[in-house]
Amino acid sequence: MHIIDFLLKEFSIEANDKKHYYEALTHNSFSNENRLAKNYQRLEFLGDAILQMKVSDYLYRLFPKSNEGLLTKYRSSIVKQSTLAEISRKIGLGKFIRLGVGELESKGYEKDSILSDIFESLTAAIFLDQNEEVLNKWLEKTIFSDYVINQFLDKSHDFKSELQELIQLEMRSELQYVTVECKKLKNNTAVFTVNAVLDGMVFGTGEGSNKKQAEQEAAKNALSKIKKNK
Repeated sequence: MHIIDFLLKEFSIEANDKKHYYEALTHNSFSNENRLAKNYQRLEFLGDAILQMKVSDYLYRLFPKSNEGLLTKYRSSIVKQSTLAEISRKIGLGKFIRLGVGELESKGYEKDSILSDIFESLTAAIFLDQNEEVLNKWLEKTIFSDYVINQFLDKSHDFKSELQELIQLEMRSELQYVTVECKKLKNNTAVFTVNAVLDGMVFGTGEGSNKKQAEQEAAKNALSKIKKNK
C-alpha cells in the first residue's frame, strides 16, 4: 500500500483522482531531487484561498454582531501559520509528506512552514477531487473542530472591544476598568483582579498575571452575564 493510500484511509476519503493527493504531499525539495514537474506549491495557493473563504463564512455566521475589523482579526488567528501547523501535528500529517533528503535530515516534517503549507495543499486537493460535502466534513474535523475554535479563537478574541461596542449600541455611560487587588505571589509574579464597572455597578470581574489580561477576563465575564440575561 502506498503512503497516499494510508492517508486516504486514515481520513476516510475515497479518491476519484489520486494525482491531486500525490501533488499535495510533494514538497519542492522532493520534486527537485526526483525531477518531478509538480509539487504542492500551486495547490497551497488554492488551499489558502479556500480556507480564507470558508473561515470568513464560518465567522460571519458565528458572530452576527461583530464588525469587519473583529472578524478579520479572528480569521487571521485561525488561518495563520502556527494554527495550521498545530492542526497538522494533531492529525499526524507530517508522516505523509514527501520530502527531499536535506529536508528529511533537518526534520522538515516538524517545521511550521511546511506543515501549514501541507494543510492548505491537502485542503485544495480535497476541493478538486471531492464534492462540497466531503470538503466541509474535512474542515469540520480539522479547522472548525472544538479544539481549534476554543484554543485559538479565544486567544484572539478582543472581549473589551466587543463589550465596548455593545455598550455604545445601548447608549450607556463610559465603561471603566478598576483594579481592586494586586496579589503578590512567592515566585515574584502577581495576580491582578479587575472589575468592569458601568453606571457605578460591577458588571464583570477578571483575574490575570497583568492588568491587560485581567481587563480582558473582566470583559469576558461581563459579556457572558449580559448574553445570559438576553
